[in-house]
Amino acid sequence: MKAKLYFALFFWGTIFTLSVQAQTRPPANRDSVPQRNAGRGAVRPTTPRDSFALNSQDSLFYNIKYSNDSLDAQVDYGSEDSMYLDVRNRKVYLWGDAYANYTTISLKADYIVLDWATSIVTASGWPDSVGNIAGFPEFADGEQKFNADSMRYNFQTRKGVVYDVTTQQNDVIVKGTRSKFISGEQAPGDTTRANDVVFSQGAIFTTCTADEPHFGIRSAKQKVIPNKLVVVGPSNVEIMGIPTPLWLPFGFFPITKGRSTGLLFPSDYEYSTAWGFGLRDVGWFFPLGDNFNLAIRSNLYLKNRWGVTVASDYRKRYKYSGNLQLSVESLPTENAEGTIDRSMPIRFTWSHRQDRAAHPSITLGGSINIQTSNFNSRVNNDAYSVLQNQLNSNFSFNKVWQDKPISFSAALSHSQNSLNRTVNLTFPNLQFLTQTLYPFKKKERTGQEKWYESVTLRYTADARSAFTTADTTLFTKEMFQNGQYGMRQTATSGTSFKLFKFFNLNPGVNFEEVWYFNTLRKEFDPTLVLGDSMVIYNADRSDSTLVYDTLRYGTVNTLRKLGFESFRTFSAGISLNTQLFGTLQFRQGWLRGLRHVAKISTSLSYAPGYNEDLDYIRFTKFDNRFPDSLQQYSIFESGAFGQPSQSGQQMSLGYSINNIFEAKIRKDTADKIIKLFDNLVVNGNYNFSADSLRWSQVSASGTARFFKGATTFSTLIRFDPYAIAADTNGNFRRIERFNFRENGKLLRFSDANLRFNTSLTIGKIRAIFQGKEEEVVEDLNNRQNQQPKEEDFLSLFENFSINHNFVIGWNTDTKTGKSTFDLSLNSINLQGSVALTKNWRINFGSIGYDFIRKDFTYPSLGFSRDLHCWEMGMNTQPTRGTYSFYISVKPGSLGFLKLPYQRNNADTLNAFR
Repeated sequence: MKAKLYFALFFWGTIFTLSVQAQTRPPANRDSVPQRNAGRGAVRPTTPRDSFALNSQDSLFYNIKYSNDSLDAQVDYGSEDSMYLDVRNRKVYLWGDAYANYTTISLKADYIVLDWATSIVTASGWPDSVGNIAGFPEFADGEQKFNADSMRYNFQTRKGVVYDVTTQQNDVIVKGTRSKFISGEQAPGDTTRANDVVFSQGAIFTTCTADEPHFGIRSAKQKVIPNKLVVVGPSNVEIMGIPTPLWLPFGFFPITKGRSTGLLFPSDYEYSTAWGFGLRDVGWFFPLGDNFNLAIRSNLYLKNRWGVTVASDYRKRYKYSGNLQLSVESLPTENAEGTIDRSMPIRFTWSHRQDRAAHPSITLGGSINIQTSNFNSRVNNDAYSVLQNQLNSNFSFNKVWQDKPISFSAALSHSQNSLNRTVNLTFPNLQFLTQTLYPFKKKERTGQEKWYESVTLRYTADARSAFTTADTTLFTKEMFQNGQYGMRQTATSGTSFKLFKFFNLNPGVNFEEVWYFNTLRKEFDPTLVLGDSMVIYNADRSDSTLVYDTLRYGTVNTLRKLGFESFRTFSAGISLNTQLFGTLQFRQGWLRGLRHVAKISTSLSYAPGYNEDLDYIRFTKFDNRFPDSLQQYSIFESGAFGQPSQSGQQMSLGYSINNIFEAKIRKDTADKIIKLFDNLVVNGNYNFSADSLRWSQVSASGTARFFKGATTFSTLIRFDPYAIAADTNGNFRRIERFNFRENGKLLRFSDANLRFNTSLTIGKIRAIFQGKEEEVVEDLNNRQNQQPKEEDFLSLFENFSINHNFVIGWNTDTKTGKSTFDLSLNSINLQGSVALTKNWRINFGSIGYDFIRKDFTYPSLGFSRDLHCWEMGMNTQPTRGTYSFYISVKPGSLGFLKLPYQRNNADTLNAFR
């Protein structure tokens, strides 16, 4: 009877077990798990991996009906250590690297209990071999992840409770004592959930990754919508676990991934005596479609200073990418009379890059960098903005017709000097040109090519508007009135012959026609320009006369006259060039050979005079004291395409010898070619049309590099075939007598200039002294963010560069006729950072010293201290009188937590100079 009872219990128990474990994958090895130790209780023989599903379609028994509350997918579970199956209570106990997976839900812990009856899973850590709790639960649902001390989750309701939870949303880490989370419904084919919500109690959120956060915002209640928003109730900022007086009644912090409309937190807070409290770069972000972003930022201050910046980034794969930015600043300043003046400097930048695969015949791209009223130095204090004296822009559109030998381009060019405040702008600059054409070449070759078949022809047409103005009048009516507008057509033709096998003969002609739509006129105003006055009395002081100091005896006024004017020029030339080679070989020693290449060229050019029969030259008075003296000028002066020569007919013979010196060095078993001089060029000319002094000076210029490119040497030396002598005023000038006849020397030394430029980095120093190849780093700012490799002492200066400029010269003194030495430039500049320790760094934005002026050149110094999740630093510019000190959270979602203190350029005595 007992045997029948045991058999019946075993049969129905097996049936029940199979019904809840339908579709179980049979394990490869059915061996039982060894008996667990007494600390974890007895273990039934079972498999370490199993799964259960409550779905009638997946069951082995299709005639069994299941509840509507049953799970609709398989729960896959297992453990590395052991598993206990409690059939009566319908529970599974898992120990040691246990896991349970259900649809997108993944749970890992050292101890997991699965309750089949309630669809609830609980998890926690478990003591290890030394009694320490380990293997805490790790829960993931799609992109939602938790680390907790213990947790409970219902697979059916998709709700759970975790204790001592730690979760991360982007860079925001949330630590709570107790949290309840609700998993949203999953969209078909989507791994994310639109309505996942986490409710927390007694939580702190931070960006600090330490187990005990160094700072955070503590609130009693929090609501987190993953990848969207963190909403908090009354909250308090804590630092090192200590509450601060900073309270927020409520708050929300966007944590959206990707691109979405949202608030841009200010990058800086500051206080200025002149401007008051202010926020920098606070604004709003707009994603405009899939390829464009738009950000509007503003600088807001309490004392009527404001600024707006509109910036856009755009990118389309295989098409184009770029960014543009327009900034306007309203800067109030107090003048000498005590009233407030307001200036509005503007900066516009645009960079556009077209992908090579975007279009086969059209290219568009370049960069634009324009500012007014010294925007960079007035708004910013960093060394780059203040010391960047030259701004340049180049932007162009090019079209090439692949089936025709023609092309078209439209371009903008701009140069701007912030020291003299001048701007040169050329826009538009249109050009139509042909490729090199061979008008006499036969389409079908029969026999040897004739000499005339190599004749080339090329045509170019240009249209240009050029403006020279001050940066304060940029894009004003005055600028356009004084603009230069013109067109030019150029036709060139030439050919090439081979003479005596070693010579190339290249004749050519050039014709140019220029049209101008406004030209220059000069008018003399006889009105005296008076200076300071002085009272002169007679002997008995009974009468007096008021006398003025005359500064100028009349003024020459320049204006531009509207109207069509044109001129044409013609020139012809012929050149002959060849090359000579000289080689010297050595069989022993480290020096194995020397090589000299001389590229010799001579040319003869001719251009007729244009000022004799044509009305190109005008005359005007310039001084009341000399009524018969006239000043000559051309109506085409300062034209967009230049002017014809005013010196009459030109005919000159030129010569040039370009020398290249190389050496062959034996290193180990291989030979290496090095250049001793990149180029050593000797040139000059003889002018047949000149009345006197027909021979020009002989110039010798060259460039060489030493110490593996660390030092660049360049020189320019000039010699004169003519002697010098004192004129009636005592000044020494060239005379029509050869120096050989006067002093017995063929050439007289005139002047020389030697320039040494040295740029040192750690990579170059290693290359020089250790024989290592230099590590090429494109951007110094990128090196500053890298931690140095702790290899040797030099690694401390890995992010450091030193530049030294040294220029000396010799010039002929016009008073004495002797050569004088001149040290015109001797300065050193340092830039980069030095890592004193792992966390301490000294930053050199720029620090230089001019040995001639004996003064520093805009030193910009600072230090920074890495405080794990915080950063502390100080920067100062002593000559500018500005400084800043800050303690701030590292950049991220909570980067707005900052304690700044600074003195900007508006609060200094030399403000806006």
